[in-house]
Amino acid sequence: MSRTRVLIADDERSSARALANSLSSERDIAYVGIADCGQSAYDLTFGLEPDVVVVARRLDDGNGIAVTAELKYRFPELRVIVLTDVFDTELVPRAAAARASALLPHDGRLAELLDVIRDDDSDEFVVHPRVLGPYLSNASPMLTRSTIGVSPAKTARPVATVSGWLESLVAMTR
Repeated sequence: MSRTRVLIADDERSSARALANSLSSERDIAYVGIADCGQSAYDLTFGLEPDVVVVARRLDDGNGIAVTAELKYRFPELRVIVLTDVFDTELVPRAAAARASALLPHDGRLAELLDVIRDDDSDEFVVHPRVLGPYLSNASPMLTRSTIGVSPAKTARPVATVSGWLESLVAMTR
């Protein structure tokens, strides 16, 4: 059985180490390293060839979304999962434009992250419902996937898909 190789890019050492320890206990996942900044993430991705990079939205030397965009440019088949602790209306379209594979809460459940890591469909974009929260306050019939720049997402339990979630939201506002 092939193991999914995961690199963690997070400047919060304790958070990165805790995630690394959790990943190490999974039989089908191989934790390969920790990058503490964007430059280190580029260098380690080139050298270690992970299948997935889990990147924090904020890094010491930059923005995790910009790091995601650069990683996807350099390594198009790489899956990049962005973890965030800030939820605003700019985040989802920026992550989608950077070609992130998923956008999840930094303090989310490990099981949700593991589900996304294990899902090897690199063309899908999964967004956790908590990240979509700011869209609730701006809900209108005009709110659709295309207006926020998000491609259809894949259903993954318990992480919600953008498509079904937004369609329900739009239906409630009519």
